[in-house]
Amino acid sequence: MTAAYLDQLFAAAGVAECAEAEFRQYAERRLEMMTAARVRAHRRYHLVNDMVESARAIVERPACIAAQIGGVLIQAGWSENDAGYGEVCERLGRVAALIHDDLHREPYADQPSIGVLPALATFEAWYCERFGTEFPVLLPRNPNAFQPLIDF
Repeated sequence: MTAAYLDQLFAAAGVAECAEAEFRQYAERRLEMMTAARVRAHRRYHLVNDMVESARAIVERPACIAAQIGGVLIQAGWSENDAGYGEVCERLGRVAALIHDDLHREPYADQPSIGVLPALATFEAWYCERFGTEFPVLLPRNPNAFQPLIDF
């Protein structure tokens, strides 16, 4: 027979152990979510930055838009032979057009360049609905594929 106080201490230790395990699971899930959000934000940044860099030197609108789309779709693994390629080009072209306009048109005080990010979000939502997945450039890379040391 054990003393009641030992039973109470043992029970308290068990409660503390359960609380700690529950908190660790919560913290691990939260950290995974935060890491995924950080990686996605950096990938979105690089996607748009690549489009801006492609657009910077090309003033002619159609060529500028085509260069942006072509560069991004190559990174994403899309080919002209893929079903839906034309749709993706058209939808991504809306983002590319806004980037072109932002870089190459005269700035107007009454028209700030706020349209790129909403257009990107619209493209991403459409892509996910249409193809059932995120745009490939935004997806986590295959762990067996070559990756740079830092994934930002």
